[in-house]
Amino acid sequence: MQAHVQLVIYNLLGQEVVRLVNQVQAAGRYTVTWDARNGQGQAVSSGVYRLTSDTGYSDSRRMTLL
Repeated sequence: MQAHVQLVIYNLLGQEVVRLVNQVQAAGRYTVTWDARNGQGQAVSSGVYRLTSDTGYSDSRRMTLL
């Protein structure tokens, strides 16, 4: 089974910081490494990350960067 998957980082104001994954993927486990920088290469602060797929799955978690 395949689904379109998005993994997006938002700041505390709800603004998109960076989109780490935006593609169709087969079911399975994946690893994403992120250096806590936005699309322009600037370091970012704490926020929320959200994982969604077109199958209806959605999960959000708070993230604290130290």
